[in-house]
This record gives sequence, structure tokens and C-alpha cells, in this order.
Amino acid sequence: MKSRLLLFAVIACAILLATAISSAQRKPDTDGPIRGDFKITIKTNVAGQDMQSTTMIKGLRERSENSMGGMNMGMVSITQCDSKRTIQINDRARKYIITPMESDDSSGVSGEGGMGASTGGSTARRGGVVTMTVNTVDTGERKQMFGFTARHLKRTMTSESSPDSCQPQQMKMETDGWYINLEYGLSCGSARPRQMGGRPAPQGCRDRYQFKRTGPVNPGYPLIETMTTYGPDGSVQFTMSKEVIELSRETLDAALFDVPAGYSEARSQQEMFSRPSMADMQEMGRQQESQASSRESSTSGTPSTANAKVKIGVVEFNNKAKATVSTDSLRDQLIATLNGWQGIEAIPLNASSPGEAAVEAKAKGCGYILYTDISTLKTASAGKKIGGLLGRATGVGSGDTGKSEAKLDFRLVPAGGSSPIVQSSASSKEDSQEASIGAVIQSEAKAVAAAVGRT
Repeated sequence: MKSRLLLFAVIACAILLATAISSAQRKPDTDGPIRGDFKITIKTNVAGQDMQSTTMIKGLRERSENSMGGMNMGMVSITQCDSKRTIQINDRARKYIITPMESDDSSGVSGEGGMGASTGGSTARRGGVVTMTVNTVDTGERKQMFGFTARHLKRTMTSESSPDSCQPQQMKMETDGWYINLEYGLSCGSARPRQMGGRPAPQGCRDRYQFKRTGPVNPGYPLIETMTTYGPDGSVQFTMSKEVIELSRETLDAALFDVPAGYSEARSQQEMFSRPSMADMQEMGRQQESQASSRESSTSGTPSTANAKVKIGVVEFNNKAKATVSTDSLRDQLIATLNGWQGIEAIPLNASSPGEAAVEAKAKGCGYILYTDISTLKTASAGKKIGGLLGRATGVGSGDTGKSEAKLDFRLVPAGGSSPIVQSSASSKEDSQEASIGAVIQSEAKAVAAAVGRT
């Protein structure tokens, strides 16, 4: 397991390095660097998971948004060079937090430190040499993209460690993409965002890195790019692709680059990521109902009941098991499974208590509330990782052997009521944790769909 986690760490470092290589020293196109308003949206796929990011620039301000799996994450980051501050915005909680910038000379970081430096009074063990070789080839192909002339480049990067290195590893990464001369992004001069929670690098073994490059030094900005990483045996370990789907120079609303009206300032990061108030949840529910009614009226002219769906609000899973697992990921899987049944629309509820859930469910037009407890979640052998949903997040496959077990206890309650129309359990023992989880979620969804169909 350690070797796989180490390989993933090496892959992550290689991706960061490849990104830095493709982004460093970008040369502006014939019209020079981007000036005025600018918007660029990038779609990324990492190990089968879709993500999307949007960057907008207006004058001395920049706004960044992210979404995953088609869902808005609700988090926005704004950099205001003119006000020497950054703003984090949580749209779901309707909160924001401001972080002032500080000058580089006040950071207290030595210019000779870096990742390889030792901190404190102890001495780190000196490791070996890691050689990073980057070879970039210009295929000579050209095409017009977003008004730019894009070049087709292919790059191969290899990493080889000497036998005396801290963690000997061999890695190969291939990159294939179309690149343009584009310079964009803000530079706030000597001011920079304050480093949050920074800690010195841990003590231990330190390798030395050396780089060898051939071919074009500055590939430019990627409009389309695919990265593939190979393990020591030549097998594919990781893939990532990204594509620019929007690049525009249209005028942007100045309000996008400041605190939204009606939002409250959080006093801490903990408060920043707290759940929204019941009033906020009711308002969001009314907005969703209004939008749904507008869509229905625009398609038929009159409300339609023939294709009406039963809306189920799914509360976050209550983890009673000892295993560490992402309850959000399990709930997302259950919601996706329920939405696969005809006549059912499942949505997440943010409430943390039955009383709050009842109010939120009513505000969002839910007919039922679904509660789920994780009562059992364990692997067949001690020391084995959960894998599956967690494994995909790191690109590492499941290592379970034998039978793994999962059990969910669930109850479906009418919104505004207290007596469940179905209260049951689903359990499964499969060859892997992923299979066990998938089986019990399918069983729960089937039972819920059957109960709704009887009412």
C-alpha cells in the first residue's frame, strides 16, 4: 500500500511540474498580454471525474469558480489587487471571509530554503539524485482556435531515481496538446495572499533534483491537453485531460468581483463553512420552486401532472461505523441511483436535525425525507484500505481480498410527518468494499422506490 501511495505522490508532483513547465514564461501573442475584461472556462477530467473551472478578470481583480460532476461547489475566490486582499465566498452558506495580502519581505521565508531545506536544529539525511528529463517535440501542425494560432506539441517527461535516493521510483508521463501564445492572470506586485496554516517542511531524507530539457522551452498555454502517466512496468497509472471550452473578451459585471449583496462576513474558517441558516434554506427552496414552475410553464403553458415526479430529500449519511468514509460521496451515489428510477427526483438536504430537515424539505417541495445510517463498513483483512469511492479519489485501485461487508439502516418519512412509511436495512458481503457499498445502495434505492410507488 505504501508503494502505491508513494507512486501517487510522485504522479501528483509530476503533474504539478508539467503544469508549471507549460505555464512558465508564457509569451504574449502578437497583440500582447490580455488587457481589459477576460473570461476562460476549462473542463478537466481526472480519472473519469469531470471538473470545471472558470477564471474571470476585470482590471485589477480576478474571480475563480469551480464545479465538479456538473454540480456547482458553491465556492468562489476573488483577488483584489487594488484593495490588497482576497475574498472567499460560500454561496451555499451566503458567507464570505476576507484575507489581507502581505508583502513578500514580511513572510519570513529564506530565499535559500525551499522544499529541500531542513528546518529546526536537526539534520536531515541526504538522499540521492532524482533526474527529471523533459523532451518536447513540435509536430509542425497548426490550426485556428479562439482566434489564436495553436501549435500541436508532444512532450515526454521521465523521472529516474538513483539507488541511494530516499524513495527510489521510476515514472514516465506523456503529454499531447494544442498550445497558444497567451499571457493572462493578475500580478499584485509585491503583495501576495497571506499563507494560511503554513508549516515547515517535515524532517527526514532529502533528495537532490536535476533537470534536463530538449525541444521548445516555452510550450505556451494549453487549449487542449491530455496527460498520461505510466508506472515502472509500462502500465497506465493515471490520465488527465483538459480543454478550454470558453475564451471570451466580453465586458463583465463589476459586481462579480466584490462581496455579493446580502452576504454576511464569517469570523473564522469554521464559520465560513458552516451550514446555511433555516431562513437561507427556505429562500433557496423558494427560488428552486420558482425556477421549476417557470420551466414547466414555458414548456407546456399549463402545469402538467402526467409526468410529475415524487421529490425525495436525502439527508447526509450518519456514520455509526468505525471506518473512515466520505459520507458526501455515498449520498451522491444514492441520489444518482434514486434518480435512475422513473418518477423519482432525489435532492440533497443540508439540514443536520429532523426539525431542520422538515423545514428545508417543505421549502424545497419534497414529499419525503430519507435518513440513512452507516451501521457496518469493514474490509475482509485488517490493514487493507477501503478503496472504491475513496480509491478513485487518489487513482489507486482497491486492494481488498476475500469478502467485505457493508450495512445501511434507512427510513423514509413523509415531509411534515413522523412515522416512516418504510424502515429497513440493507446489507451485503462482496469481494470488494466498492461492490459491497454499491449493492447496499442499490437495495436501499429499490426499497424506497417501491415504497413511494405504493403511496
